[in-house]
Amino acid sequence: MIGPDLYQLKPNCYKKGLYESFYYRGNLSNENKAFWLKHNLLMYAGDTNVRIECTVIVFDHELNTSKTYKHMEMINIGEYSERIIKEGESWANLNYQFKNGSHMMIEQESLKGELILPGEISKVSWALSLLPSQKSYYHFSNDWFYHGFFPKKKILTKDIHLGFNGNISTPEIKMEGTFIGMNGHNWGKEHAYKYSYGNCNQFKENQDAYFDGFSAKISLAKGIIKSPYLSGASLKVDDNWYHFNNVLSSYKHNVVELIERKWRVTFLNKDHLLEVLIDGDHAPWAHLNYGHPSGKTSLVNNTKFATGMLVLKHRNSGKVISVLKSDFFELESLLP
Repeated sequence: MIGPDLYQLKPNCYKKGLYESFYYRGNLSNENKAFWLKHNLLMYAGDTNVRIECTVIVFDHELNTSKTYKHMEMINIGEYSERIIKEGESWANLNYQFKNGSHMMIEQESLKGELILPGEISKVSWALSLLPSQKSYYHFSNDWFYHGFFPKKKILTKDIHLGFNGNISTPEIKMEGTFIGMNGHNWGKEHAYKYSYGNCNQFKENQDAYFDGFSAKISLAKGIIKSPYLSGASLKVDDNWYHFNNVLSSYKHNVVELIERKWRVTFLNKDHLLEVLIDGDHAPWAHLNYGHPSGKTSLVNNTKFATGMLVLKHRNSGKVISVLKSDFFELESLLP
């Protein structure tokens, strides 16, 4: 499989463009607070500049609020090659200084950074040590789908159960302690036309369980036709993986409901079925503009505090294997 932390935006991407996001999310242990730290790259089709962006979002479930901070700048592809690609092929070697004094750094064992807020004598800062699980998850069932032209959006989870120790400080909120979360990586020539995505690694019944999955419609024939829902997911429970991510069977899963704050789907494979219900109706949400390499923009909605239930069954007998519940699902949606 492709290296889970290798850069995908290269100098040769200028003809068709590419977006890329390498991000971390963590929920503060024993408190209703969470963070989302995104490191983004974007090259518009036909352009020779790269947009570099750092975004920090903090969530307070008790107050039902979120706050977003970000800084971005454009640099030409030559400077990008010197300042980022030259340092190595891995995101874990990132150390980028913005022209306004902001900076972001990713190392194998730590995250550090600071955003200088415009027009204010204030800043956002973070300093986190990482406790990796050394376990990755690939949403697609075959390596070809990561190297080939289809699908245009690639997604994987670099670390499925990542621990953090440290602090995040913003003008509105300060968080310090131990966080539980993950490290994701996605990229492509365009975002899906419509999708819901969810993951969770904090279940009441089994703290070692992990779920990751999506349902999406993509544009075909230059956007004239939209595909049926294409879905994929996997569940790890009791040291066993149950996969429902065969790309060629992705249209067979039953998407019952996909709206901004709710995703309900039944995944099927040869031997098992997995019923998924994730509801973020009473959670704090953040709303971000996602840029496409085409120049279009889509609004994306995200929370780290959706409630959810997973029911894993034998397909033929209907016998229940496992029921998992959590109030710490990440749920993201993009609706046209």
